[in-house]
Amino acid sequence: MSRPGPGIQKLHSLELSVYDAAPWLVYLGRGFGFQYVGVTTGSVIEATGTRRHLLACGDLALIVQEAVHAGSAVRRYLEKHPEGVSRVNFLVEDVVRAEEQLLERNATPVDLIREEPAGSGRWRHIAIATPIGDVEFGFVQIEGQTGMLAPGMEARAAFDPAANPLGMTGIDHLTANTRTLMPVIAFYEHVMGFTRQWNVSFHTEDIRPGIGSGLKSIAMGDSSSGIRFATNEPMRPRFEQSQIQLYVDMNRGPGIQHMAIAVADIAHAVEHCRRNGIQFMLTPAAYYEKLPGRLASQGVTGLAHSMDEIARLGILADGDRSGHLYQAFCQDQAVQFRRPHAGPLFIEFIQRCGSQRFGEGNFRALFEASQPRD
Repeated sequence: MSRPGPGIQKLHSLELSVYDAAPWLVYLGRGFGFQYVGVTTGSVIEATGTRRHLLACGDLALIVQEAVHAGSAVRRYLEKHPEGVSRVNFLVEDVVRAEEQLLERNATPVDLIREEPAGSGRWRHIAIATPIGDVEFGFVQIEGQTGMLAPGMEARAAFDPAANPLGMTGIDHLTANTRTLMPVIAFYEHVMGFTRQWNVSFHTEDIRPGIGSGLKSIAMGDSSSGIRFATNEPMRPRFEQSQIQLYVDMNRGPGIQHMAIAVADIAHAVEHCRRNGIQFMLTPAAYYEKLPGRLASQGVTGLAHSMDEIARLGILADGDRSGHLYQAFCQDQAVQFRRPHAGPLFIEFIQRCGSQRFGEGNFRALFEASQPRD
């Protein structure tokens, strides 16, 4: 009989450590519709050296944090990495029970359970180290009415749960890149209690002889909350030239490569973002020339969007007889902000129409479109 996990109810929030919060607040607010809900109070800023900004939209919450003096944990993170996700917080019913179960599973706590006021309620929380570089996992128990605020924050504006211009429904999955994925998979299985849901390996040597590269990917998930994490590692030959290794180099270690946000209508989401200055990765025209035949060969029927629409918006499609999905990838932050130290983190939109895959059919299709055979 397997040991119980930490009792995760849902993904609570993501914490991003950045040099300057201002462009992130504009990017996430204007581009994605996040509301500016709260900010750290002056006394807490002085004590911690960190100013934290809470943004929320629908069921998503992001904490964008910047250092204001040398004692900040954000500063220590940024001395080793570019801007990116530094902590993933999970909501749990009972943090004491979560701690007991994590310790039984040989987790490595980075602090003791802390109890702190938040709004008119309280946070009881603890964090553990992970094999994803300096990314930590936090476990949060909420008591009372916090108004979505984290400890040490004051409200900036009342949160309107109905204000969701992109129709975002939650975090579909998070993806991490690392040089070797098995320590991460073992952590998810033995410490977090996750189970394996999907895996794929792919190399482009046959498409790009002598210069091809590849990756291996495994997705793990929590059956009770539906949270999913994918992890990628490079593949030989040309291990060092893999896109995964290039990310690890740019991030100066393993880290969260992207967050995939689930949306009800991906075409609407992409159009809204484009109008508000969000840049997306380019898709070769050849991809769309081959797409109808590829989807037909995979047994995909009953598409929710026309080929003309997804080609116009640069949306990708994949699936099988069980259903299909659509994906769109924003440019990474170094490109979006035109600042190399903004880092390789990017945002994905995903609309699922029955399919629970991760778009693996698009990996090879994009390479084939970019490097057609002679």
